[in-house]
Amino acid sequence: MPPPWIARAPWRLLIFLIASIGLNGAGQTASAAGMALPQLIESAVQNNKDLQAARYAVEGARARLLQAGLASNPRLDMSAKNDRIFNNEGEYTASIGVSQSFSVAGRLARQKNVARVDVALALAEIKQAELKLAGDVAAEVYRILALNRQIEVREHLIEIDRKLVQGTRKRFKAAEVSELDVNAAQLDLLRLSQERALLSSQRMTQLARLNQLLGRPATQALELDDTLPSSESLPNLAELQAQALALRPDLRFALLNADRARADQALARAQRWEDWNVGVGLEQGRQVIDGGLPQGTSRALGLSLSIPLPLLNKNQGRIAEAASAGAQADARIEALKLSIGNEVAGAYAETERLRQALSEYRRNMLAVSARNVRLALQGYDQGLVSILEVVQAQRQQGELNIAYLNTLDQYLQAWARLHTATGDYAGYASAQP
Repeated sequence: MPPPWIARAPWRLLIFLIASIGLNGAGQTASAAGMALPQLIESAVQNNKDLQAARYAVEGARARLLQAGLASNPRLDMSAKNDRIFNNEGEYTASIGVSQSFSVAGRLARQKNVARVDVALALAEIKQAELKLAGDVAAEVYRILALNRQIEVREHLIEIDRKLVQGTRKRFKAAEVSELDVNAAQLDLLRLSQERALLSSQRMTQLARLNQLLGRPATQALELDDTLPSSESLPNLAELQAQALALRPDLRFALLNADRARADQALARAQRWEDWNVGVGLEQGRQVIDGGLPQGTSRALGLSLSIPLPLLNKNQGRIAEAASAGAQADARIEALKLSIGNEVAGAYAETERLRQALSEYRRNMLAVSARNVRLALQGYDQGLVSILEVVQAQRQQGELNIAYLNTLDQYLQAWARLHTATGDYAGYASAQP
C-alpha cells in the first residue's frame, strides 16, 4: 500500500498552484474571442436607447437655426367703405396694399449666430452623454472581468477542498483522523460553494446592466474579451490633466456657453432697433358733393414707412442680462478647469495607490501564503499538524487571494474613472495603456 503522502500529492500540487491561478494572469488574456472594450463602447454609443432619444435635441436645434434665418411674412392690407346704408349716394373708398417689416440692425443675422451656437451646444451635450456612457460601460466590463476571476478562484478552491474532503473521509475510515476533521473540511467546501453562487448571481446582474447600456435585452448572451489593462507605471499627471482640458466635452460645453452669451449680447443690442415697416398700396374712391356736379372716380398710389424710435425702451434689461450671463459663463469655465484638474489628480492618486498595492501582493504576500500552505501540508503528511491547521492555512491563502482580487477590482474601477476624467473614452479609444 503506498504511503499516505502519495495519495495526497494531487491536493498539495493543486494548493501549491492556487497562488498563480487567476492572480498572476491579471494582465493576461484568458479569452480573446469576446468583444473588446472599444467595440463595446462603440456599440453602446450607436445602440443605447437613452442616447438615441437625446440625439433628437440636435435636430431640434438645427430646426431653430432654420427658423432664425427667416424674415417675417409680408402683409396684405385691404379696406373698403361706402354710404350704402345711409344716403346711398354712391360715395365709397377702397384700398389694397402690401406691407413688409425689415430688420435694420442685423437682428436676423444675430439670431442665426445664437442658433448656430445652440446647435454646437446640443452636439457638445451629446458628447458629454457619450463620454459618461463610455465610462459606465468600462466600469461594468471591468467589474465583470474581476468577478470572473473571483469565480475562477472559488472554483479552484472548491476542487481542492473536494479532494481534501475525499481524502479526509478515507483517513477517517482508517481511524487516522477524527470526525471533527472531516466536518471542518466539509464546512469549508460548503462555504466556498455559497460564495461562488453569490458571485455568479452578481455576475448575472452586472451582465444585465451592461446589456442595458448596450441597448440589448438584459438576458442576451454576451462574450467579453478577458484582457485587463496593464498595472505598469502611469503617464505623467500633468500630461493627463492637459489631455483632459483638450478632450473633455463638458469644458467644450462651458466654452460654448460663453460664446452663446456673447452672441446673445450682440442680439440684444441689435434688438434695440425694432423692425421698420414699409407699405405700398393703391386706393380708389368717389366723393359726392351736395349741390355740386357728379364726381368721377379717383385713384391714388400710397407709400408708408413706420419707424419705431428707441427712446424709452432701449432693451437695456436684455443687454444687461446677456452681459451677466457672459460673466457667469466665464466664471464657470475657470471653476470647471480647476474641477477637472482636481478630478484627474484624485483619480490618478487613487489608481497609483491601488497599483502599488497590487504590486505588493504579487511580490510578497501571495508567495508567503503559498509557502504556508506547503508547510502545513508537509506537517500534515508527517502527522505534525491537524487537518484544521491545513484548512486554516488554505483558508488564509484563499482570503488573501480574494483580497487581492478585490483590490484588482478597485484598481480597475479607478482606472476607468481616470480614463473618463481625462476624456480618453470620448473618442471611443481603447482603455489599454
